[in-house]
Formats: sequence, structure tokens, C-alpha cells
Amino acid sequence: MRKKFIYSFILLAGVSLAACGGKGQTTERSTTAKSTEKTSQTTTATSKNTEKSSTTQKSSSSANTSEAKESKAPAKSENNTPEKQAEAVLGQLNQEFPNNSLPQAILTSQTAEYLTAATTSTADQGNFRVLYYAEANAIAVNDLAVNELQPIASFEKKSYGSDAEAAAAVNQIIDNGGNPIDLGYGIKGYQQGAAGSTFLSWQEGNWSMVVRASNIGGEVGEPLAKEAVAYLETAMLPAPRNVGQISLTASVSDSYQNNSVVWQKGTIVYTIQHFDAVQALKMAVSTNQ
Repeated sequence: MRKKFIYSFILLAGVSLAACGGKGQTTERSTTAKSTEKTSQTTTATSKNTEKSSTTQKSSSSANTSEAKESKAPAKSENNTPEKQAEAVLGQLNQEFPNNSLPQAILTSQTAEYLTAATTSTADQGNFRVLYYAEANAIAVNDLAVNELQPIASFEKKSYGSDAEAAAAVNQIIDNGGNPIDLGYGIKGYQQGAAGSTFLSWQEGNWSMVVRASNIGGEVGEPLAKEAVAYLETAMLPAPRNVGQISLTASVSDSYQNNSVVWQKGTIVYTIQHFDAVQALKMAVSTNQ
């Protein structure tokens, strides 16, 4: 094992949502834009009343329409850079879920520049989830528009009745069977095949890690495993109490559920998911910032 006992794994580098695996159903809390637009349409008058009444109705319609636009995209601004947008989004999330170490590194060089997010209700601070999106334009947190977007990552906090229940939910897998492989930095992994896939596993402190590669696609898990080991030599993952499981996939996919970092802290289990394997590690590391 390494010299350190516990390692820790936007361009600033989980109660679940109604539909955590795809587009169209990702936010439980949203703006009142649709209701506002309906009100706006209803108040547009065609009646032949007095000129004063007509003027009053037009004024009301105009105010309602303006309100809908503001709630629809309050984050949009000519001066709203990707950096400012990310700062605003992360700041809002920190305010909505205080006393929680939320991830700060979400975006990658492969994603669009503007970060946004959708969340479950803030009423239950012990059980919540955040979905993250990367878009070409600035979109407000929990805007209705995210219902049609594809998440790139997620962060979830879930509370259990006991430490034992939480540890079981992490589903840590320790497998030292198979062919030994030198992953560098004194870390030895073990590789074996099963059901059309190859699994390369190793341990670092209380963390158990595995890289899955598809035999059908001719994938090889060793390069990703070595990259993960090298990255964690210079970065600190959150310390599990008591267990953690990192599951990475050598396959390239746009599914945010492709890679996961799961760890226990007493009766709490935290889960990070990201479409990019190394960025999943960076997200977890950024919870220490």
C-alpha cells in the first residue's frame, strides 16, 4: 500500500430525482415559469371594454411575461462568463445544502462550458441529490429547461439507521484473485475475467477500487487503473469511515452513471457519479476543498 493510509480521490479543474438516468424528468423542484406563461396568455385581452380596461390588461400581461422570462433564465447575462456561472451555481448549491461538503470540480475539457444543476427538495438535508449539467448557455439552477437535458454527473447523500446498514450500502468489493499487475507506486492490482469483461482490482487504505473493461470491445483496463493510481498519489480522497468503493469503466460513454465513487461516514453514504472516470475521482477529491 502507499505511504499514506487514506487517499482521497467545473471547469474549476443522493431521495433520488424522478428520473436519474435520462432526459425529461430530472428535477423535482422547478420554477413557476409554465404557470406564469399560462397566466400571461390568459390576461391578454381581446374584450371590447373601455380603453382604460384594455390598457390595464395589457399592462398586467406584460408584467407577467417579464416575470416568466426572469424566472426562466435569471442566469443569462452578456457578462456572465462560464467562470461566473460556475461560481454562482456552486454558491447557490452550498447555500441550499449547508454543512455539506459538495463537489467543486464538475466540468471537463470535453464538456460545454456553462455549469448548471437540478436538485431534490432542500427540506431533507440528510437525503438529497444533485444532478449537474454542462451546456452552451447559462441556465439557472432548477430551471425547467434541465428537464430536457442530459446530466454529466451527480452527487447524492443518503442516511441510514446504523453504521452497519451504511457500510452494506457501499457494497465494497475486495478481490485479490487473478493475475497480479504492477500499477506503480508500490500498488499491486489483480486482474481476472468474468462474463465478457475484465476486472482489475486493488486497495488503497479503506478504499477498494476496480476498473472494468469489456472484452467484446477489446478494451484494456490497465491504462486507466495506472492513471487513477498516479492521480491519487498527488490528490486526497475523502476519508471513508469505514469503507469506500470506487468503480471505474474503461468504456467511453456519455452516461453519468458510468463511473462511481461511494463512501461511508458513519450512518451516511455519499455517492458521486460522472461520465468521465478520472473526473469522478476529481469530483470526490474536490469535496475536501
